[in-house]
Amino acid sequence: MIYETTVKNPITKSGIPVADYAINPYIGCTIGCKYCFAKFIGAFKYKKGLWGRDVWIRKNIPDVLPGSLSKISRGRFFISSACDPYQHIEKKTRLTREILKILISRGIPVFIMTKSALILRDLDLLKKAEELIVNITITSDREDVRKILEPGSPSFEERLETAKKMKEAGINVGIFVGPVLPMNSKKLAYGLKKIVDRVHLDPLNYPNQVRALYKKLGWESWLHRDKFEQVKESFENIFGKENIN
Repeated sequence: MIYETTVKNPITKSGIPVADYAINPYIGCTIGCKYCFAKFIGAFKYKKGLWGRDVWIRKNIPDVLPGSLSKISRGRFFISSACDPYQHIEKKTRLTREILKILISRGIPVFIMTKSALILRDLDLLKKAEELIVNITITSDREDVRKILEPGSPSFEERLETAKKMKEAGINVGIFVGPVLPMNSKKLAYGLKKIVDRVHLDPLNYPNQVRALYKKLGWESWLHRDKFEQVKESFENIFGKENIN
């Protein structure tokens, strides 16, 4: 179900090192990742919604954002920290695009992270950004893993192609492998190396979200930190330690 809501101030301070502030165009996310922290941290926990199905559109952000920007110091903006800014509804609402128009027109640094190829729609706009970093999230090379843990997401091949097209367009693009899901780490790393120069790795920070599911599917070993360390070692061997964050 899609709902509309409004917000007085769309800007929040970011607790993530890559940005000073965050703007989330939506509450909820139709990609519906089983492991996502946003189900129980942030605005969605106060909604009586079903994760992966129900989304609230913060429809008035383009109207109130200029005023909110005038009240803060300059910094980098994360679009977005608690939902995918290019989830399915963005194709219709174009809300993320309108937010980016405002930020980019003011020369404000922007950091975007998404799983969606819809970001390619906005290449014309992104090319105008003075300071822009884009991370495409690719968490595994296995389609069975994607379909179960990220049911509303595009295929990994589509995400690879998205990153490739972004780089060809001159966008500063990297890959976010997070959380690390069951995968063939060497195969994935070699595949990514053909496209990008940098990768950010992140472990499964909230394993209880998927613990029962992992046990059912025989993926239990991937709940442990040593699996992440093995993946990290594989990526460092292929990319070089200096290119792995």
